[in-house]
Amino acid sequence: MRHTKIIVTLGPSSWNENTIRSFIREGVDGFRFNFSHADYDSLKDTIIKVRELIGDKALPIIGDLQGPVVRLGEINEFPVSKGDIIYFINSSKGNIANKEVPIPDGEIFSQIREGDTLLLESGRMAFRIEDISEKRIKAVVLIDGTIKSRKTVAIKGRELLLPSLTDKDVFDIKYSVENGFDMIALSFVRSRDDILKLREILNDLGANWMRIIAKIETRSAVENIESIAKEADAILVARGDLAIYYELEEIYRVQKRIVETARKIGRPVIIATQLLESMIDNPVPTRSEVVDVITAVHSGCDALLLAAETAMGKYPVEAVIWLNKIIAEAERDIDTLQEPDAIDIYELLAKGVATMSKIIGAKIVAYSENGNTARRISKFRPHNPVYVYTSREKTAKYMSIMWGIVPRLCNISKKDPMLFEKLLNIAVDEKILNYGDIVIFTAGVRRGTTDIIRVERVKAS
Repeated sequence: MRHTKIIVTLGPSSWNENTIRSFIREGVDGFRFNFSHADYDSLKDTIIKVRELIGDKALPIIGDLQGPVVRLGEINEFPVSKGDIIYFINSSKGNIANKEVPIPDGEIFSQIREGDTLLLESGRMAFRIEDISEKRIKAVVLIDGTIKSRKTVAIKGRELLLPSLTDKDVFDIKYSVENGFDMIALSFVRSRDDILKLREILNDLGANWMRIIAKIETRSAVENIESIAKEADAILVARGDLAIYYELEEIYRVQKRIVETARKIGRPVIIATQLLESMIDNPVPTRSEVVDVITAVHSGCDALLLAAETAMGKYPVEAVIWLNKIIAEAERDIDTLQEPDAIDIYELLAKGVATMSKIIGAKIVAYSENGNTARRISKFRPHNPVYVYTSREKTAKYMSIMWGIVPRLCNISKKDPMLFEKLLNIAVDEKILNYGDIVIFTAGVRRGTTDIIRVERVKAS
């Protein structure tokens, strides 16, 4: 059984029925929609299609907010070479003849300074600002490339003074609630206050059940990672935009810090961006991409997220097949993962469950009403399968992104005095447990706890 989860981004390459069906067949654990490129008519049709194909499987639908992103305006694409001179203008349209590239955003235009390095597409192209006048900014090209419309703009090493949630984000949040999304990914988080602001909006919309994924892609977020992780339901390492604030050689260290902190706090952590980027155009990944994925798995992340590979690439299904194969290879050494400390008595109990399971070769069957028990057990990366039952569909979908957790829906309340007996019967009926198996049952009777353990051998009926 694969422990590390796979999340795919749906887009023009993959929102047809055959591809979605193939994703489900290959065992994907969640679907992401990127609101930065939302075509709402196509989006709604795809959501309906995904739900039909998912059926009763606990696979979450995730909406990824655009956040306060600055993009170029409209311009016919043209190539530039290192050393060329171009001009950025505060306008919605550019002029190739004058080498004028539009930035239709007065805020970033006012924050650019001489000597700054301006980045397009998270650093794929870079420009040194030479001179600033009232109407345009002179810049020298630092990296060869092609300038295209609507590409993201950033200032190297500097966080722009922009609101954490834009009007578009608020619209997309409402859209997500109205269309039954299960999780929201908040872009360009800087502090826990950004999470609280989003949660307040969700509460006002009557959607306090929706889980929040905090995307860590700014320097402030890295510096505040512990408080952010405590407030969010999950963490996402957005490596592309982190390159705006850190040198390329620093990204591994930053990624490692984020993953370790999320694991210490006990929050699912997802790694994204350029995992198998070459598969946008090629049917086979590069060797360096394979090593990158294995490194990510060995770091202890809960899930890996494919973005352009499945949204726009030529080989979306092949990307998932390859990711499955690489994860399987990486998890052959999964016992070498460093184990985090338990931070309270309930985590100590969960750690005991994971340890005991390995020692006595027992399967784990748990009940989790809100996902807390599942999170605690997953944190300690148990060697054997963990089947977690819940009566709440939203909880089951949240558990789908947790390392090693197999979520199962049931109609049992945690207050049922025959809870473990009923779980045993269901697990046997579903062929999760067989005669002779040793099983550890665990649950939390009191809200937010994990406080009961029971061990037994499955007897013949």
